[in-house]
Amino acid sequence: MNTPKISTSQLFWMTFSNEIAMTLFATQSRVIQMTKQDAWMSFLIGGLIACGITFLIVTVTRLYPAQTLVEFSRTILGKWFGKVVVVPFFVAWIFVSSTILRQFSDFFQMIMYDRTPTIVLMLMMMVIVVVLVGAGGIEAIGRCSQLLGPVIMAIIIMTICLSYKNFEFDQLLPLYTDSGIKAIIQGSLAPASVLGDTLFLLVLTSFMDNPRQGTKITLWSVATGSVLCFALTLTALSIFGPSLASKMLFPTFEMMRYVSLLEFIQNIEIFSSVIWFFSVFIKLSVYLFTASYGISQWLGLKPWTRSIWVIAPVVFLLAWMLPYTGLFAFQIQLQLGVRYMLPTVLIGIPLLLWIVGTARQRFSINR
Repeated sequence: MNTPKISTSQLFWMTFSNEIAMTLFATQSRVIQMTKQDAWMSFLIGGLIACGITFLIVTVTRLYPAQTLVEFSRTILGKWFGKVVVVPFFVAWIFVSSTILRQFSDFFQMIMYDRTPTIVLMLMMMVIVVVLVGAGGIEAIGRCSQLLGPVIMAIIIMTICLSYKNFEFDQLLPLYTDSGIKAIIQGSLAPASVLGDTLFLLVLTSFMDNPRQGTKITLWSVATGSVLCFALTLTALSIFGPSLASKMLFPTFEMMRYVSLLEFIQNIEIFSSVIWFFSVFIKLSVYLFTASYGISQWLGLKPWTRSIWVIAPVVFLLAWMLPYTGLFAFQIQLQLGVRYMLPTVLIGIPLLLWIVGTARQRFSINR
């Protein structure tokens, strides 16, 4: 049976769709609260950190491009330690999926479906994701990303362009003095932990039709998402100012309500729901695939789709057990993302794999 493949363009849109909405909805308000009118600086620095993390992960995948995370971790660290070191990745994918699912349902219940129980919204999304991953695998996810990604980007660019009449750049002053470098750096860690979450590459690189070219395109995708997040934050601050924007749960969503062109195009906040739905759909699908495929390899299960029927219910139950407010789920994700995922899962373990893997390859060549 031929291994399914994804193209470089599919990987670009998959990465972009994964990161853009999650960064805006999960971190934008929090960063503005911390750094006020300098929040755009935090997003700029966070984007640079995210590109650095992505470069590290890309470098790790290039050591053994034909192998997945479970396979090359054993090659690098040995059978037993290599098996243990991948567990934090599985935990991260499952837990982040559950918080995202809860945030998704709470958001839509708040703005559109106030009479629909949260559990129903979560169940509907989970069913769609399971059908896509179970029936089509990574090829189906790649094609959906290639279709939905440009729509997300077009809506974001349209929003920025149509908001130009409401810009008040005096709202961005004074620069730096009200927050300081320490607050700006601290504020950059939240977007960095979301934009830099490209761990799925550790599994998906082996499915690329051109692994080396594909991993390069991921850096461009993260950079593109970082620039658009920076631009949207700058736009929100120039329209609302830091005091008002910091009190909003979703500044980008509120900003779309102010868009107006010749009194014909206005009240386009529904498009933010489209961005959120598409982005969550792609991210949950990618995470369910990587977790299911990785755990199946870890346990030696065949076919890998069997593990979907265990992991999907676990994600659903964890999401259902989270507190009702999406704001609380955001805080959980940000705290764990900055304090645990960023130093350990996003940087620490990939750095260990790169150092030991590089040393092993050089030793074998010299030998």
